[in-house]
Amino acid sequence: AAMRRQSRLEAMASRVSLLLSLCLALISVAFAWLPGPSLFGAPALRTGARAGVTSICMGRKGAQTGQGGGNTRTVTREKKKKSGGGPTVTKVKKVKGVDVTKSFILNKLDTATKDNFASEILSEKVEKFMTEEAGSSMYPRLMKKIKAKANFLGVSVPDRWAYEALANKYQREKLAEKIDAANAPAEEEDGAEAAEEEAAPA
Repeated sequence: AAMRRQSRLEAMASRVSLLLSLCLALISVAFAWLPGPSLFGAPALRTGARAGVTSICMGRKGAQTGQGGGNTRTVTREKKKKSGGGPTVTKVKKVKGVDVTKSFILNKLDTATKDNFASEILSEKVEKFMTEEAGSSMYPRLMKKIKAKANFLGVSVPDRWAYEALANKYQREKLAEKIDAANAPAEEEDGAEAAEEEAAPA
């Protein structure tokens, strides 16, 4: 009797294991035919405009622009939704105390005329921005646009206007070194000639 019970239990266990394996096989086949991502696959990265904006705006501090040393300003960003739904867009908040920006100069260039070019573009605050806050990539582009607009209007930009800027400090120093190195042999020759004249008998 004990052997019969044991054989029955073994038969039942084999049947249960067979049923479980069949159920698992059917489930895997069903999921393979279902539309959409697989439940067993690795999660995919989110793409699209909204995902990019969320990754940029959330958990980030304000970006710092400028050359530093008291001239740096912090630009913070906020998320805003378009009316009627749609993707999330970002807008830069206006920083208090900063009057001149790159967009400010570009807008002034678009509306500048021959009469107001000097007062709007060649003003003291624009020159201060160019010399103290414009970076090494922004400075030459803005200068090129300003000179091109001046040529188009038939006006001139003063020589060395906004020339001594933080953005081109390295280039100015290298240029000065080259000029000094080129003038050094001529100065030595002049000194040698003066010494020979003094040593010559009267």
